[in-house]
Amino acid sequence: MQAVDAVVEMIEAPFAATYPSFEEMASAREVQNRLLGRRAPHLDTLECALCYLPARGISGDFYDFIHMGLGRVGLVLGDISGKGVAAALMMASFQAILRSQAAALTDDLARLLRSANRQFCECTGESHFVSLFLGEYNDTTRRLRYANCGQTAPLIVHGDFSIDKLESTATVLGMFPDWNCSVCEIALLPGDTLLLFTDGVTEAMNASGEEFGEIRLLEALKASRHLPLSALVNAMAAAVQEFSGHHLADDVALVVARPILPA
Repeated sequence: MQAVDAVVEMIEAPFAATYPSFEEMASAREVQNRLLGRRAPHLDTLECALCYLPARGISGDFYDFIHMGLGRVGLVLGDISGKGVAAALMMASFQAILRSQAAALTDDLARLLRSANRQFCECTGESHFVSLFLGEYNDTTRRLRYANCGQTAPLIVHGDFSIDKLESTATVLGMFPDWNCSVCEIALLPGDTLLLFTDGVTEAMNASGEEFGEIRLLEALKASRHLPLSALVNAMAAAVQEFSGHHLADDVALVVARPILPA
């Protein structure tokens, strides 16, 4: 595999004096949109919805839904260091690595991520890394096994609005070839809402320099919790945009999942 850093250098060199044209950026965004798994999975006991808002047309934030067999689906949310073209290239590289490892190592999340980290280290420079949340949801047991590799802690908001945070179980990937992680497990029950989000959500700023923050995120959830899930996630993203005056300084990726009773 050709080093991602070399590819980035070749692509960015012509743009040293001239920013990519609108047509070039539009083409790059179309390619990236095709790489991202925009369709939420069909599950009997969990519904998912998402919203993705790149700050610069193309982004280093990414999400994915990976079918892992036997009624299991991987819920992925990540954030590549950097922005723009370079981050988008590394995103594509890492997504391909993660999907290839998931196809072979679906029964061992820690081993899957160790292998993905090793491959990513081989094709990136030491200054590049990715924060990642990977959760494996089992449609039969309603349980979520997960590893949080330096990603913003997802929230499980219960029906009474008490909260569980899925804190980091490892450091980011791509910086250390000798890397390992812990895997945790939690049940998702009817009445719960799982929020996965990148730091562009909570760190979005208004004109006064205030951050949107976790409290406003939860308030947006509470105000829209009666809506269908796709409308709920769009309403939450709209709250972030309105707060920031529709001037996002960082990419926004938001995935919401809600347990349902099987038909």
